[in-house]
Amino acid sequence: MIGEALENHSAKKGNTTALTSGGESIDYRELNQRVVSLSHFLREQNVSSLALELENGPDWIVADLAAVHSEVMLIPVPAYFSEEQNRHLMESVHPDFAIGSSGARVPGLQQAGLKMTGDTPSFSESAKITFTSGSTGSPKGVILQHKKLEHVAESIVTAMSLLDVKKHLCLLPLATLLENVAGVYAPILKGIEVVVPPPEETGLSGSSQLDIEKFAQCINTHQPESVILVPQLLLALITLTEMGIVDTGSLKMIAVGGGKVSRRLLDRAAELGLPVYEGYGLSEAGSVTTLNLPGQTKPGSVGKPLPHAAVRVSPEGEIEVSGTLMDGYLGGHTGFDDWYATGDLGYIDEEGFVFISGRRDNLFVTSYGRNVNPEWIEAELGQSPAVAHVLVHGQALPHNLALIWPRFEMTCTEAAELVDEVNSKLPDYARINEHWVLREPIADDLVTANGRLKRQQVIDSYF
Repeated sequence: MIGEALENHSAKKGNTTALTSGGESIDYRELNQRVVSLSHFLREQNVSSLALELENGPDWIVADLAAVHSEVMLIPVPAYFSEEQNRHLMESVHPDFAIGSSGARVPGLQQAGLKMTGDTPSFSESAKITFTSGSTGSPKGVILQHKKLEHVAESIVTAMSLLDVKKHLCLLPLATLLENVAGVYAPILKGIEVVVPPPEETGLSGSSQLDIEKFAQCINTHQPESVILVPQLLLALITLTEMGIVDTGSLKMIAVGGGKVSRRLLDRAAELGLPVYEGYGLSEAGSVTTLNLPGQTKPGSVGKPLPHAAVRVSPEGEIEVSGTLMDGYLGGHTGFDDWYATGDLGYIDEEGFVFISGRRDNLFVTSYGRNVNPEWIEAELGQSPAVAHVLVHGQALPHNLALIWPRFEMTCTEAAELVDEVNSKLPDYARINEHWVLREPIADDLVTANGRLKRQQVIDSYF
């Protein structure tokens, strides 16, 4: 599907810009040539599985598309993974080749080098193994067929047809399935421009480090029509817009996912006229499953299911999804029914909008026997520009406690005022009775790729 689309764009509008990065522009004719060249090379080398160890840029996209074209198992290696996680990944997969930033010449690529790893894979299906950052040091490999990911991308194109987006800016790591599918596959299927700056231009580094000035400059320079953000980046964009530092006039779609978004934050975006559309998905279902869209939006919801997906709620209140499900976990369970239990709690209203309240396993019970979902409270605290990370905990404690990592200097009085403001909007059983302001930055190994805290590891470290 995506290979055919690329060939068609090359033939019919070959001079149209496909990729922009670091001052370089690649049109659809050249992109197709690079993909075909690398595909031939992979076949000549009898590559069956390929690890991709590159930062965001054209070479990442070319290698990814070449793997789809040549039916090679692709394993993106996230740049934000620790050495231990990388070792676990490579030992789990045993790819026979890897592409990394070695500077060697490889057909179709500019600066990447191809190397043998010395192992022979046993994969026979054209697929991608995406490793979730997870909540532990041993991320899980999710096996997804290329054709299913293309189906998700096609569904996104169909759903967004009325917006007529012509330029997308990739801000999240391409090893993140959300940006890979919605930020690369979908735009290329449509034949529009994908801006893919290196991390030093976006201001994003590691799993949660943000240079606010570079972030603003990147958006002002490229003037994209669509971006995909996680909640912390949405908070940054809203704050910068309120301060008049960033120009968001070109944006038609600001898709946000990857965590609970505060209703107050969405209200701030609406007041600024920002086209924010919250969505929901998970790697096990090929990324995007539901999305709010123009004319089909309900604040607080994550939208309705996209054409490729179906959603239902179990009797226990757990969200279940169907559609483009994974083949299974690497080295684990590989047989799945038509429905996958997500572990997320929520409901579907009478109009078909899906609402997510939080993770089933994150619930804690107060000493008065009330169930509390901490993501609800954390989203309210986290919508303050002064807060970088926050975790609420109350299990087996006499009262609810919040750990707050400030983005910049925060006095005890300011922290107390923030907590009081949030508490005034919460029922008594959910209020924060005690809070700690942590001056030391959160350790990188306690944060996932999209900026979420690894809850149990944080709790183990601080309690």
